[in-house]
Formats: sequence, structure tokens, C-alpha cells
Amino acid sequence: MTRSLSAVAIGLLLLTSVAACTDSQGVNAATGAVVGGAIGNQFGSGKGKTAMTALGAAGGAAVGANAR
Repeated sequence: MTRSLSAVAIGLLLLTSVAACTDSQGVNAATGAVVGGAIGNQFGSGKGKTAMTALGAAGGAAVGANAR
């Protein structure tokens, strides 16, 4: 639980630095990565949890980058 909260906090900090960008596609991709990583972190255990977090972040970034 503490690790997932730390991951979300770090993601939000990174997101605030990306929010200064004027490129909405980049902001959407970063937002999608944070949300996808947080959702992916809820699944798996051990190395599987890490893999699910990475897959969630990658999927979220892809969806966010293509959002209109």
C-alpha cells in the first residue's frame, strides 16, 4: 500500500512538471501513464506487480497520447 501511494505521489510530481508543457498530447500521455500505472499496480504480486504497473503505464500513455 505504501509503495503504491509513493508511486502515485511521484507520478503526480512528474505530472506537474509536464503540465507546464503546451503540448496537450504530452500532457495527456503523462496523465494516462500515471493513471494506467496506478490501475496496473492493483494487480499481480512480486515481479508480476511490477510488470502490471509497467504495462498499465505504457497502455495509459498510449491511450492518453491518442486522446482527442
